[in-house]
Amino acid sequence: MILRTLVPAVFFVLVSLPVSAQQPTLQDVDPTAIQKRAADLMDKARKLSDIRAASAPAFRLTATFSFVDKDLETLQGTYTEVWVSKLRWRRETVVKNWRSIEVGGATGSWLLDNADDFPEPAARLPNVTGMFPPNSSDLVFASIDDHKETDPPIGCAVTAPDSLRVQSAYCFDAKIGVLLQRVSPQFRPGQLVAESCDYGSFQKTGDYWFPREMVCFEDRHRKLDAKVIDLSLNPTTDPAIFTPPPGAIEIDNCPVTPQPPRAISAPDPAGHFDHYHRVDLSLVVDKKGKPQHVRVIRSRGTPLDEAALRAVKAWQFFPGTCNGEPIALPIEVNVSFRP
Repeated sequence: MILRTLVPAVFFVLVSLPVSAQQPTLQDVDPTAIQKRAADLMDKARKLSDIRAASAPAFRLTATFSFVDKDLETLQGTYTEVWVSKLRWRRETVVKNWRSIEVGGATGSWLLDNADDFPEPAARLPNVTGMFPPNSSDLVFASIDDHKETDPPIGCAVTAPDSLRVQSAYCFDAKIGVLLQRVSPQFRPGQLVAESCDYGSFQKTGDYWFPREMVCFEDRHRKLDAKVIDLSLNPTTDPAIFTPPPGAIEIDNCPVTPQPPRAISAPDPAGHFDHYHRVDLSLVVDKKGKPQHVRVIRSRGTPLDEAALRAVKAWQFFPGTCNGEPIALPIEVNVSFRP
């Protein structure tokens, strides 16, 4: 059985508007009731579709994807994930001549890309197929907007404004309960920019309904298309695939909430620029406080991206700590180009 669903564009617009322009549908309902209902919607969707839950069986997932690169060329690739548990998994993303491998084990995880310019859309695949926010996410919901006139009826749980007065939303099929869309605004000077992912063509594998089609947008422009071509439970796997690849960057596990790295020196790129720009990057700060595995996650064009990469690779940090001991941790940073 296949469930095909389409999220109306109204939900994408919903969280792209300034907070002051939004009118909560359930504004007269007790905030505690809103929070409980939103949490219930998320919990039901997780039980239906979270194939990485602690009680879920091992799986192998294979997907194909496509995106338009900076040179307006359409690139295609494959994503493969083998999951045994949160302490034993492997992901591999291949597109053109680029290859990225992630391996998770009992003591940590390891990252290896064969090039510094691994395409940012392709790097999104683990997050896109993951669908849900981390269990540790402390989401506070402000409203639930019901749209009974759509087919299927849909309910969107909208988070409370954060410190920058922006919100996120999670939209669910009101009849079945699966997650159909997530929208996460990003703040840039003078505007809110929404990033959304739509999920459709749900098929049942074992006890789980999982989407076979995923489409992500940025600034209302199509950013990434992915299709799951195989999802197999309890696959036969070679234990060797979980061996960390030579040269990989290690990220330590921490049983408690770690203290994040702190920048000692993080200057913006020198030079004069006509307009304000911001490039967002991800990196791993190793045990010695050095940036490793620096990658652009939100591009502003090749020249600015390259300048941002050079700047961050020269930054210095106090490393993150776990129970007072230095550990390697991933973080996200931004580099500003000011006129």
